[in-house]
Parts: sequence; C-alpha cells; structure tokens
Amino acid sequence: MSPYSNIPYSHNALKTFEAVARHMSFTLAANELHVTQSAVSRQVRQLEHDLNASLIVRKHRSIDLTLKGQALFEVLGRNYQSLQSLLESWKEVQNNKIVIRAALSYATRSLMPKIQQLNERFPDNEIAVIPVIDEQESLGKGDYDLFIFTSKGGRNYQQDPDIFFLREEYMAPVCTKQLLGEDRDVERLLTLPRLHPTMDHHDWRVWLNKIRYSDRHSVRNSTFFTLDLTLSACLSGHGVAVTDLLLALPELEREYLVCPQDANIHHSDWRYYCHQRSDSATVEALASWLRSETEQELRKLQRLSELHGWGQIS
Repeated sequence: MSPYSNIPYSHNALKTFEAVARHMSFTLAANELHVTQSAVSRQVRQLEHDLNASLIVRKHRSIDLTLKGQALFEVLGRNYQSLQSLLESWKEVQNNKIVIRAALSYATRSLMPKIQQLNERFPDNEIAVIPVIDEQESLGKGDYDLFIFTSKGGRNYQQDPDIFFLREEYMAPVCTKQLLGEDRDVERLLTLPRLHPTMDHHDWRVWLNKIRYSDRHSVRNSTFFTLDLTLSACLSGHGVAVTDLLLALPELEREYLVCPQDANIHHSDWRYYCHQRSDSATVEALASWLRSETEQELRKLQRLSELHGWGQIS
C-alpha cells in the first residue's frame, strides 16, 4: 500500500488550487499558470471530487475558502516554499560553486596558497577545496568539478578523455639552512635526523637507493602521518625530509628550506593527474589555469636547480 494513499494522483491540481487560494481569484491564478479560467475551475472541481471535500465557496464576484480549503492551502504553502528553497539552493550551488577535490598534500601545499588568485580569477564563483586522503577510492565519487590526484597507474587513464596528466613528482631531501650549514653538503645531510610522512619510510629508502648509499651509523627517525606535518617539522628545524620539491617551492624560493648541491633529484613512481568532471566554460578555464600554473612552477624549479646545482629536473 502506498504511504501517501490519500494524496490525489494529480499534483497539478494541488498546484492549481494553491494558486487560486493565494490570489483568491480564478482569473489571476489562470494568468499565473498560463491556462484558461475554465481549466483552472475544472482542476479545482476535480480536486474537490478526489478529496470528497469542499474547498472553495464560489460567490458572484469573489470566492472564499472553506475551513478545509484554508487548512490545505496552509500546508501546501509551507511545503511548496520549502521545495522552492531547496531547488533554488541546488541551482545556486550548481551555478556559483567550483568544487576542487585534491590529494591532501597538494590541497594544502599547492592550492591553499593560490586561493586569492582563484578568487580574483573567478570572482562570481565560490571556490571549495576538499582535501582527500584515499585518492583512488575517491576518484569518480562525490560532487566535484576537478579532482587532482596521484597515481602509479598512468596507463589506466590514457584512454580517458576527462583525465589529463599534470606533472611528475620531483623528489629530493630538504631541511633548514641552519641545520644543513652554508656548504649544503650531502655528507652532512646524511647524518641529520630524518623525517617521514609514512611508516615504511618509502621516500627516504628510494632516494638513498638512487644515490647508492647505505647507512654506516644509526640515524634518528621521526614519522608523521602526512607530508604537510612532515614539512612543518622540517621547517621547525627538526630534521630532513625527502619530498616533492614543487610542494615546498615557496619555502625553497625564500630559502626557508634548502636542498644540498648535487641532490640527485629523481621522479617518483607517482604522477599527478586531474579528472575534469564538468565541461562548463568556467571549469575549462580553471583546468587551463591549473596547467599554466604547473608550467610556471616547473620553470621556477628549473631556475632554482640551475642556481644551486641540484641537477636536472627533466
């Protein structure tokens, strides 16, 4: 049995009655609904028949609502207003909000500093940045216009027209200038405390393997749950972190963080991709801006690498 068995089949009749009761006029209701007055009258009579209730008292030049008619009008008015507000909110979100989901470290280190730029570039839109930890599980799920994520499985996206390659990761160790010293010597760096964003110390193990180095003495290790926490500890002078240099680019430019000479920058197995889920002109412009910003950051990193002798980043 339907849970709403007493509600008339024709919702249009309810809408027509609400208009008549609001205007207290068949004529004005007909004008609003763009139908004839006789059509409005027939709809209301059919509704009264379906409900087996008198809703309107028809007089020579006016109408009145019965007690049941007034009660029905009040219920319809409240619920139509709630429905109107809900649909307006959907429309507002659809038209004015740009939702960007991004890998947690990218959202924190790359997008957050650019919020003012985004607001200036898209003044009529609200920018919503949603950090994501489980990137692969989040791909294609939830509401978003762009999703920036990392993956080892680049081949999986080659045939997907909505996913484009953004950039590589450029991995090398960084720490404060005070901790490393003016000579920026790799040998000294290898004796400093090491900071890790994961329990398996993967980034350090890969980098040490790249330079063919095996520890001859014990080194202090500290592990944090996220790269952002790891870089915060690094900026506080607690040790050295192997990181994607583009995520620390502002700090490297100001020399809040430094990298040793001949640091042996390498690409990790992970690469950044972007899923463009919406094809609106605004989102197209945002995706184009994202590509342009990434290219500028790569040029800045190349100049820093040439200045400090970090080696090739390509």
